Amino acid sequence: MTGIEVSGAQKTVTGNLDLHGVTKIITFPAEIHIADVAVTVKAEFAINRKDFNINYPGKPNDLIRDNVVIKLDLKATPGAARAEDQLVN
Repeated sequence: MTGIEVSGAQKTVTGNLDLHGVTKIITFPAEIHIADVAVTVKAEFAINRKDFNINYPGKPNDLIRDNVVIKLDLKATPGAARAEDQLVN
């Protein structure tokens, strides 16, 4: 994740997605909730598999679509502090 843009209740996430050795900048809408006990993220968006060199020659009538839907349902909870995560002045 490289950034989050907030416009009212809508949040838009931008970041680098690395698939199959190809890195692309993507942007997608997401529901993000931040609380003391957890951060949750829910999103659904599509990418074009061919943009990431995921190719399947198949046959002309195959049901493999170029657009692939990605669904995120993440929950991050705080863990014990680690020495390597501490800021050094």
